[in-house]
Amino acid sequence: MTKHDRKIARTHDDVFEEIAEALDVPPSKFKEAIERYESLGTWLDRDESTLSAYNPGISPQGSFLLGTVTRPLTDTEEFDVDLVCLLKASKTEFTQKSLKAAVGHEIALYVRAHKMAKPAEEGRRCWTLHYADGAQFHMDTLPALPDEQRYQAMLKRYGYTDLANDLALSGQAIAITDNTLPQYDEVTDDWPQSNPMGYAAWFRSRMTVQLAERKRAFTKAQLVTASVDEIPDYKVRTPLQRAIQLLKRHRDCIFVDDGAHKPISIIITTLSAHAYNEELTISAALHSILTRMDQYIEYRGDVAWVANPVNPAENFADNWAEEPRKRQNFYDWLEQARHDFGLYLRASRFDAVPQELIDSLGAELVDRALKAIIPAAASPLAAPAIVKAASNNDDDVRRAEAAIDERRSAGTQSKPWAKS
Repeated sequence: MTKHDRKIARTHDDVFEEIAEALDVPPSKFKEAIERYESLGTWLDRDESTLSAYNPGISPQGSFLLGTVTRPLTDTEEFDVDLVCLLKASKTEFTQKSLKAAVGHEIALYVRAHKMAKPAEEGRRCWTLHYADGAQFHMDTLPALPDEQRYQAMLKRYGYTDLANDLALSGQAIAITDNTLPQYDEVTDDWPQSNPMGYAAWFRSRMTVQLAERKRAFTKAQLVTASVDEIPDYKVRTPLQRAIQLLKRHRDCIFVDDGAHKPISIIITTLSAHAYNEELTISAALHSILTRMDQYIEYRGDVAWVANPVNPAENFADNWAEEPRKRQNFYDWLEQARHDFGLYLRASRFDAVPQELIDSLGAELVDRALKAIIPAAASPLAAPAIVKAASNNDDDVRRAEAAIDERRSAGTQSKPWAKS
């Protein structure tokens, strides 16, 4: 990058964007991870595979799919690539144990064929592939079968009829394995269920406008003629995704010595997506999320409930009752995040990041970001981020705001599970 095309910060959001971008998995690692899981999928579906009759498919889930992955705190740690291995089969053809073993057999052959140094490791639900030093990621592969009808029947039984009938949210549910269950080796319809693709569809619905806006900006910046629909989601990041990355990094730094009791990512992600209201900037998104995210914690009797938006009968905070320290840590973290980010959001100088926020995001990370985008001779006076939404194109702002107003007039969809 030359001095003529170097990014220069002019707002708080430029600083937040640079820090969040530094939290991304490096493009080379991201590409490598995609190549590795596509390679595994090709292997499982090869003609000689013992699974080929079941048309096995590999797809990402979790933060890798949602676009909220954050790189580890140190270069010695690995990030997770969470995958689903879906077989087109029924629960009359497999027990949980036999499905896990069948997928594990082919993964073991893959390890041997690719001369990997470490064997696949069996976990409670997944098979984990460890790569050689330098890859800095491992892949957790979850064996699964389609389970749409049983999942929809479960939702209807609990009274969530509209959710059950929304195929985008319920139509890709899966049955998964769990080797701690008593029916693990039984032919039964009673399998654990999950719905990562439905959750991803709900999450995407919380940022529809900004996702489209970012894709339009991408086509302009890259001088490509592709339509918005042709741009893959992973090519862009919305204010919601960037805010979640920053909050997860803050959480990781705050709980660097207590990882076992830190607020879990699915809770931060879910509450953030609820609180986000298509804000145009990272600053505005952070302000909205930190102000309102705890309002989406329900209390069912005395039980704190962070509902899975595509299965409200599932509580992401189910262990708070047994481990009250985790509940307290969430609220302590939220208060700290409000304080640390609030100091910067209210500051008029965007180059003067408060020491509290520097410490809670990582001094090296913040220092590197500031040096990359703020020249030493800059004159950085500006309005506080919480009262200024910056954009280089007024037409883009007006179009985005019109789309947001139209969406809001139709009513929020943050809770698509109203009983009916």
